[in-house]
Amino acid sequence: MATELQLIRTAQANHHILTSAAVRAHGISWERWNRLQERGLWLQITPDHFRHVATPLTFDMQVRAGAQWLGQRGALFGMTALRWLGLNVPEPERAEFLVPRESRSIANWMIVHTSTSWTSRHIIWQDGVRTTTAARALVDLASTRPNARALEDAIDEAIRSRRTAMPQIRRELERTRQRGRPGVALMSELLLDSGGESRLERRFLALVRHHKLPRPRCQVVHRSSGRFVARVDFAFDHVVVEVSGRLGHVSDRERQKDSRRRNALIQDGFEVIEFTTADVISDPDYVLRTLARSGIVAA
Repeated sequence: MATELQLIRTAQANHHILTSAAVRAHGISWERWNRLQERGLWLQITPDHFRHVATPLTFDMQVRAGAQWLGQRGALFGMTALRWLGLNVPEPERAEFLVPRESRSIANWMIVHTSTSWTSRHIIWQDGVRTTTAARALVDLASTRPNARALEDAIDEAIRSRRTAMPQIRRELERTRQRGRPGVALMSELLLDSGGESRLERRFLALVRHHKLPRPRCQVVHRSSGRFVARVDFAFDHVVVEVSGRLGHVSDRERQKDSRRRNALIQDGFEVIEFTTADVISDPDYVLRTLARSGIVAA
């Protein structure tokens, strides 16, 4: 009994995962270890990783066990990578991994995708686990032909969280296009209106594009004399546009902050325009008229 408790404590110290090496370190024979498994006390996650029957199999455990087993052979793939990078995206039911094409014969203990394009620039470490970069993960996700809304949300969340930016995503997409991978057309279409940080900002960019107005710069940081002034949603040269889905700031302090921010932009020579959700979605003609009065017209 004492040894079994030691195994449980060892697993707890390793994110509730017990390794074959730890079993050997406790001096347990393979015969006894096999009996423990046959009794259903320890369940296999990978050939070298196990969990106690009383411990539910979580996403975190799947990722860590799979990553430890694959080692340098693999990295997290698609939505699994995005979730592990801290993005607010749905948690996959099963962790997915990417391995080089030459490792395609790997045992099917997890969902494994293969790729002939495999370089160190696509890989980063996050919380002790090898994962693809956010830009690579987005393109990999597109290749699985996901729901368009899910891919759209993942792109916007990756940009909002600063895990990647449009130039990196476009470069990765172009590399994929040259190799003829699936999902390129869908992602190319979704990127047309990407660059903002919300669905409302995406709607604004789509409105601008459909009416052939110049595309604004997105999420622009403005500084004056080296001092941070504001980070604005969109900038058309001398015109700053903010789109707001908020019902409004409620405290005097928040209203004061908004007012000072707006004043600083105006004093630095910008015209500041703000559109609400109702403007962008329900009254796009008003948005277009307002932009036109500020000199933003179709080319």
